[in-house]
Amino acid sequence: MITLINPPSIKTLSGLQMQSPNPPLGLAYIAATVKQAGIPYHVIDATGEALDAITPYPGRSSFRIQGLRIDAAAARIPVGTRVIGLHCNFSHLWPLTRMVAEAARRRFPEALIVLGGEHGTAIYDHVLQNSPVDVVVLGEGEETVVNLVRAHLSGQDLGAVKGIAYRGPNGKVINTGLSARICSVDDIPLPDWDSFPIHEYIDRHQINGMNLGRSMPILATRGCPYACTFCSNPTMWTRRYIRRDPKRLVDEMEFYVKKYNVVNFDFQDLTAIVNYDWAIQLCEELIRRELNVTWQLPSGTRAEVFDDRLLRLMFESGCRALSFAPESGSPEILKSVKKQVKLDALLSAMRMAVSAGLKLSCFIVIGFPNERRDTLRMTMKLIRKMALTGVHDVSVTKFVPYPGSELFRQLQQAGKIAMDDRFFISPMDFYTSNAPSYADAISTRRLYWTMMWMFVNFYVISFITHPSRTVKVLFTAITEGVEEARYAKWFIDRFYTRRKWRQLTQA
Repeated sequence: MITLINPPSIKTLSGLQMQSPNPPLGLAYIAATVKQAGIPYHVIDATGEALDAITPYPGRSSFRIQGLRIDAAAARIPVGTRVIGLHCNFSHLWPLTRMVAEAARRRFPEALIVLGGEHGTAIYDHVLQNSPVDVVVLGEGEETVVNLVRAHLSGQDLGAVKGIAYRGPNGKVINTGLSARICSVDDIPLPDWDSFPIHEYIDRHQINGMNLGRSMPILATRGCPYACTFCSNPTMWTRRYIRRDPKRLVDEMEFYVKKYNVVNFDFQDLTAIVNYDWAIQLCEELIRRELNVTWQLPSGTRAEVFDDRLLRLMFESGCRALSFAPESGSPEILKSVKKQVKLDALLSAMRMAVSAGLKLSCFIVIGFPNERRDTLRMTMKLIRKMALTGVHDVSVTKFVPYPGSELFRQLQQAGKIAMDDRFFISPMDFYTSNAPSYADAISTRRLYWTMMWMFVNFYVISFITHPSRTVKVLFTAITEGVEEARYAKWFIDRFYTRRKWRQLTQA
C-alpha cells in the first residue's frame, strides 16, 4: 500500500496577511493517477482534516501550525504501508514536511519515503542528505510516481525509473533526470477529491483568491513559457507550456458544480492566459454552457494578449477577478530578472481590465539583488500610476530567492544563502522587518519601510481617487465577509482571528 500525506500548514501572527491553505491539487492528481493504475492507496490530509486545529510552531512564537499535530499525522498511516508519499510545493512548508517524514520513519523504518513537488525538485540533494526522504520525484509526477511504486514493490532497481533522485547503496545521490513532460494533459484523470476532505476547504473558503462563494481549485494549463530568474518554473516544468482543451476543462467545472455545489473556480495556473484564441474559446464555451458560475485568476497571468474583446468576454463568462505581475517599475530591474513586460502596455491592459468590471490585483517585488534607491523610486511611481488607473489591490513583497530559481543559484554560489530552516520559512516574514534584504545597496530596515510606504501610497491614492468604490468595498467586506480588500480583512484577521489563535495555543 502507498500512503499519500498532505502535511499541516503554517500560519503567522504578524505581518499584513494570513495565507490560506489551498486544497492539495497536485497531490489529488497523484492520487487519481495511482487509483487509475490500480495501486492500493490511502490519503492523509493533515491540513484539511483539522482546519480548525491551531497549535504552536516549534521555535517561532509568531507562527502557528494549522492542522493535525506531527505525531498525530504519522499515527494515521495504516499498518502495511510500504511507500509513504509526501509533497511540498513551497519551501516555507519544508520544515513541517520534514518533521512529518521523521515521524513517519520512526513508525515505519522500512518504508520507502518519497517527496514530490517543486521544493524537492529544486534542491533534491539537500533533501536527501538532510531528511529521511529516500526518493525525490523530479518535475511532473503522475507517471513517475506510478513507475516508481511499481519498481519498488517488485524489487526492481530504482535506477531504471526516469524522473527521480535517490540515495544509492553507498549513500551517493543518484539523479535519473527529468522525465518527459506529459503532452496529453487531457488524458490525465481528474483529481481524486473523494479521497480528501474537500468539503472542509469549500465550506471554510480555504483557498487563495476573493471569496466569491463555494470555490474549487482548477488547473487549465501546465508550465510557463517564460524564464524569469526569480521563478523555479524552469526547474520544475521546463519552459514547455501545455493547454487543456477548453471543452474538457468546462466539463470538469460542470462536474464540480453538480457534485460539490460550487459556484466559483480559482485557477491555480502559473500563467493561464498566454494564447489569445484559446482564451476566447474558453470564454465562449462557458457562455454557451450557462453554468452560472464565476471564476478568477488569483495567481497572476500575463497581460500581453488582453484587449477589450477578450476582457468583455471574460466578464460575460463569469470572470470577476484577475492578477497581473509587473514585479517592478524599473526597466533595468525587469531586464535583469528576464521579466519580459512592457510597462506602458501593461498599464493599458490594467485600464481595460478595470473598465471591463474586473477586480484587478497586481504583484510587486522589491529588493532584487541589484535594487537601488532610484529603482525603488521607479517602482513607487508605477504603484501610484496603478492606483490612479483604478487597480483594486496591490501586493508588495520583499524578494526571497526561491530554491530552484536562477537567482537562488547565484546567491548560493556567492555564499549569501544558508540552507537552514530559518531560510526556508523566510517567505512567511515577507511583511515583517525580519526578512533580510538581498540587495547590497538597500538595508533590511530601509526595504521594510519602503514596502510599507508603497502600501500607504497605493491605498491613500486609491481612496482619494475612488472614494465611493473604496467605501463600498469596505462595507461589503465587513458586513458580508467578501475578501475584496486586504485593508478590510487585515483588521479582522489582526484583531479577531489572530487573537483567538493566541488564546487557543496559550490555554
